[in-house]
Amino acid sequence: MNQKKKLVQTGLKIDVKPISDRGMTEEEYRAKVAEIQKQYKTQEALNKVAEQHLAQRKPRGPVQRPQQRRSVPRYVQPMRGLLAPDPRTSPFMGLLAIPVTGSKP
Repeated sequence: MNQKKKLVQTGLKIDVKPISDRGMTEEEYRAKVAEIQKQYKTQEALNKVAEQHLAQRKPRGPVQRPQQRRSVPRYVQPMRGLLAPDPRTSPFMGLLAIPVTGSKP
């Protein structure tokens, strides 16, 4: 079983734009850095809220799963007597058998 983690909606958007060949101006660079810092602070605040929310919950103990019993192979004694099934040999093993009427080496 694959466990799926719950996704936490943060509301942050990362705009993906094609990178131009020209460099950024000083103002664009400062604006971008300020935006990233703002997103970082927002994410830290969201992390604190999430940590507080998780701290309020009671921790669960380990999940008790019933263990499957493994069957132990048992030795079964072969049947004897009138009810015993006829011994069956495969046709291939019959080729390897030494005929009873044959001469002894």
